[in-house]
Amino acid sequence: MQYLWRLFFHFFSSNSRHGTHSPFVYSMADEVIYAKSKRTNIANKQQLLLADVATYFEVDYVSSPLEKGRDKAFVIEDVMMDVEQLTILQQQFRYLVIPDIYRDNGRKLLWESICRDSRFIVCIDLFYYGLVFYRKEQPKELFKLRFPYWR
Repeated sequence: MQYLWRLFFHFFSSNSRHGTHSPFVYSMADEVIYAKSKRTNIANKQQLLLADVATYFEVDYVSSPLEKGRDKAFVIEDVMMDVEQLTILQQQFRYLVIPDIYRDNGRKLLWESICRDSRFIVCIDLFYYGLVFYRKEQPKELFKLRFPYWR
């Protein structure tokens, strides 16, 4: 029941692309998140959006920190990773993906810690997952974007 409440609250407290103040995030929201997908082979909307984000940034998703590179995005499956480990990883990958940030308290606490920490520059909350980008040229900002259910 708490998960449904979080989903409801997120939907009504989040913004669309017009609520962003960052050209970087606005562009991604406009060209990927709220654009119609060209893919037809992925039925799950969350996976479809993640695949479109990967195509936009020209990266492959990996779940091992040993496969680092700017052409890869790291999917954090291990909730036991701490913020210190993630600050190092964010500079070794194009971006980080934290799945199911509202599913349980462990993931929610990890996401909140990332959002509070000044070393994580751009945090995008799409309810089903969070995206973390390290961008030196931008001030720290948190974005809560409405998940595109209609896509």
